[in-house]
Amino acid sequence: MTWEYNYNQDLWPAMVSIVLTLCLGIFSWRRRKLPSAKAFAIGCFFAMLWSIGSSLEIAAVDFLTKVFWIKFHALWQLPTVTAMSCFFLEYAGFGRFLTRRNLVFLSIPAFIIFCLMLTNSYHHLIWTSFSMEEYVTVKYGIGTWLSIVYANMLGLVNLLALLRLAYRSPKSRLPVLIMLFGQISGRAMYVLDSLQNRIFSPGESVFVVIGISCSAYAFALFYFRVLDPISMARTVVIEQMADGSFVLDLQGYIVDINPAAARILNKPASDLCGRSIVDVMPADSGIDMRLDCIRITKSEFNLGMGSTARYYSMNLTELSDRHGDVHGHLLLLHDITRQRQSQERLMKQQLVVATLKERERLARELHDSIGQVLGYISLQAQAANQWALSGNTIKATPILNRLAEVAQNAHADVRESIISLRTGTTTEWTFAQALQNYLDHYRTTYSIDIELLLPDERMLDELNPEVGVQILRVIQEALANASKHGDAHCVKIVIEQQSDYARISISDDGIGFDPESINKETGKHFGLMFMRERMAQIGGSVTISSKPGSGTTVLLDVPLGTWKERYV
Repeated sequence: MTWEYNYNQDLWPAMVSIVLTLCLGIFSWRRRKLPSAKAFAIGCFFAMLWSIGSSLEIAAVDFLTKVFWIKFHALWQLPTVTAMSCFFLEYAGFGRFLTRRNLVFLSIPAFIIFCLMLTNSYHHLIWTSFSMEEYVTVKYGIGTWLSIVYANMLGLVNLLALLRLAYRSPKSRLPVLIMLFGQISGRAMYVLDSLQNRIFSPGESVFVVIGISCSAYAFALFYFRVLDPISMARTVVIEQMADGSFVLDLQGYIVDINPAAARILNKPASDLCGRSIVDVMPADSGIDMRLDCIRITKSEFNLGMGSTARYYSMNLTELSDRHGDVHGHLLLLHDITRQRQSQERLMKQQLVVATLKERERLARELHDSIGQVLGYISLQAQAANQWALSGNTIKATPILNRLAEVAQNAHADVRESIISLRTGTTTEWTFAQALQNYLDHYRTTYSIDIELLLPDERMLDELNPEVGVQILRVIQEALANASKHGDAHCVKIVIEQQSDYARISISDDGIGFDPESINKETGKHFGLMFMRERMAQIGGSVTISSKPGSGTTVLLDVPLGTWKERYV
């Protein structure tokens, strides 16, 4: 071998292949941490060695030098096919099968052919002879044809994997078709050239086998961003996200789902794709599908019953292109079971706390009001008993009459407390209905005329139920005082909104009292104290205005923020 080289115009197609494989190899190697990028970079490296060997064959002058470079570039053909097969399998979503053991098995045929090429002079299984005509003519042995069969078997596996990807992922169809064109055309040209023994020049052969394939791959990689980290990241996020993702076409048929969606519905993806979303979701899920229109009428739905029930929230988004044309919908299911369970536990806790607080208040009221009355009755009963034993009925009679009157009043107070506590025990409690029911009962029981004024009835619709319960109790206490102590005949209740607070005014035409004297009498008038405590719990205040002989007005002021928002 002389190792002499001359310029030949056939070099240009081979040089183009070298540049293409080098650029693609660098591009993919810089993204080697992404799935399939490393396999593609290794395949480009082998293809570059193939192209370099072909270029040096073309430029070589000596026959033996040409034969050497023919053998050299043949060494890298099957490794190129094997590496590219790994790339296609990973890109199609079968990377989980490319374990270290399987990669070793996949590399064994390429390694065997590699060894047979290096030792061909001993057995001639790869090449039987070389001759020089216009170009070097090669006669292939059985080993070469076996390697071609094996390479095409890998190509068939790649074809099936890519077709499956194109079927399952519409967004991947065009880049898959472009890569399939490059792969099929390159393999077909290689087989045709091997069978016809050089129908292409050496430079043309390299370009049609490697250059065309690499051009197709380059178009797919750069234009469709097949190895774009952003696109890959989005794919990984969708595959690994906990939320169920359904890609729907305009007719509501499932085009693609992620693993989480399959787990939610407890069915394999193959059974769900191609079916209508209405058919696979529960009947009461709230998905309304009409002609070219999909919408959700409920934000939540549940799967299962009892303790095994799972709750999901739904979000439906239109999939539009850059021109605003809608091509489908994305349905996301988010598991909110834990939130629902936490809310239920919190509501139960709040109910228990509210019950305990009401029991505590009731205990205080019974102790301070009924307890005092029973203590008074006990003392007076003992005095009446002594007068009766001494035979002084004149002094015993008024005491007994007073005891009867006190007992009747106590009975009325207990009945009033029971009615107040029962007000609002229905499941669908509203402040307006509870207040109206109590006023009707109050008007019938005490024969007192009551007027309720609501300048803006929408205020009651915005009232927080927890705040409404406290306000209702205060109104009941004010009305009870008007009937028991004020000797009122008419009561007027006005509910209106001021600048930054809501005001409730309860006015009666009773006998009134002196607020100053009431404030000095500590340890008494527990009803007024409880009214202030209840209003303080909701951030409000109580103002009492009264004069002897001029009636009484009770003003309840509640901040609008507390009135409308949830009170915690």
